[in-house]
Amino acid sequence: MAQITVIDDDLAMDILIEQFRYCGHDAIRIPSAETALEQIDKISNSELIILDIIMAWPDSRERSGIKGPMTAGMEILIEIRKRRTDLPIIIYSGIHDEAVKQALREQPNCTFISKWGGETLQEFISIVQQTLGIDPKPIPPRAFIVHGHDETAKLALKNFLQNLLHLPEPIILHEQPNLGRTLIEKFEDYATASQLIFVLLTPDDIAATASDPDEVKRRARQNVIFEMGFFLGTLGRESGRVILLYKSPLDLPSDITGLTYIDISKGIEAAGEQIRRELEHVNY
Repeated sequence: MAQITVIDDDLAMDILIEQFRYCGHDAIRIPSAETALEQIDKISNSELIILDIIMAWPDSRERSGIKGPMTAGMEILIEIRKRRTDLPIIIYSGIHDEAVKQALREQPNCTFISKWGGETLQEFISIVQQTLGIDPKPIPPRAFIVHGHDETAKLALKNFLQNLLHLPEPIILHEQPNLGRTLIEKFEDYATASQLIFVLLTPDDIAATASDPDEVKRRARQNVIFEMGFFLGTLGRESGRVILLYKSPLDLPSDITGLTYIDISKGIEAAGEQIRRELEHVNY
């Protein structure tokens, strides 16, 4: 596939790099304007550049008349164009100056996309594919597993999705790199890279112990309830993209009483046919 270079000092852009690689591209991120200018000849051999404009100016480089303390991306653009005028460049930046944005749009082989424009990750990937002239093929949905303390259920679900349903490796948050982000930032970034959510509601809250009788029901961990609400709110309850799995005995949240849950008390594979049926009717 294509060689894509992302020039951006934002660590969160590594999520985009991961998604490009997931689609089969050879993608790297250059983390600073200084590094980009040092490697400008190598970068110019890419098949597509994604460039941020708002980056710190390198201390080691004299200004070339470009104004603004955080506009090193313009210098990179000029240097790339000295070498190649045919190289497709997507300017992906949060600049607000309409004159600058219009000037960028008028550049040959250049597309401007605002970081505040509201494109989803999948929409952005689609724009990249179109820019490369690649006929976009259906990409298998990437699953996100919301889980508590039940390691057995989590690993059984991961194995079921990968080895029996042949979906890509699901996202389990603690297995992903932190990249200097807070926990909520990390969660939000990986949530945007997910198209299908499995919520494991298991009885592991400390409100009761595992030795209590079944009539004393336990609750899922608070992070599971929070993340379930987040995904139901962002993806939509009726999309079918949030699949709720529960293990008895469990006290289910009363404010979403009536939703269909899949009982996995006898194991993930025992509920496999129900899970398959749900996936057949997901609205992406």
